[in-house]
Amino acid sequence: MNLLVIGDVHGCFNTLRALFKNHWNEEESIVVITGDIIHKGLHSGKTLKYLRKLSNKFPKSIVVVKGNHEQMVFNAHFKGEVYPNWKKLKRDILKQGLNIKKTIKWICDLPVIWENNSLIITHAGIALDDDNNFNLDSKSSILNNRLELKNCSKLQIFGHVIQDFNQPRFFPNSNSWGIDTGCWQGGGLTAIKLELNGKIIEIIRQPTIQSDL
Repeated sequence: MNLLVIGDVHGCFNTLRALFKNHWNEEESIVVITGDIIHKGLHSGKTLKYLRKLSNKFPKSIVVVKGNHEQMVFNAHFKGEVYPNWKKLKRDILKQGLNIKKTIKWICDLPVIWENNSLIITHAGIALDDDNNFNLDSKSSILNNRLELKNCSKLQIFGHVIQDFNQPRFFPNSNSWGIDTGCWQGGGLTAIKLELNGKIIEIIRQPTIQSDL
């Protein structure tokens, strides 16, 4: 079994669906998405509906880790910290015929990390100064960090920060890959296919489909 790690989707439903169609075989790969599946792009509701359906059908093969945009939903729902896209997201969810309470619960319950003996996958990576990594609202947390990453003796894969020139980037000092390539800006959706021991098989680039912009 391999891994297919997909970068930040940000509501680019059509591009995500194309990547699944072109590059995923449920008998060969576990999918892990680096979070931020909602907001910015046009189709947050459709993206949620699609991923919830897939995760229900293939519960052992589809993993979405929480990003800072999913944490915004958590904070709005549980702490009353309303943000500009909160009402629009709820409208998008209802427009897709989804149960609002169940969908928000699904978002809030997403894990913050996927890890095995060779790999760590989070939204923003494990910061070099890691005192606040799991304080999820901290600027240096695994949901929000934008500073240098720690070398954890495992390969890290993260999203969150759009990489220069919309290209995935390897950081040798921290042994990490940044794979957010700004799909919602037209930079394409990046994925890495790799073995469970961290050996990279293929770097995949799915161009952003115009209907997502």
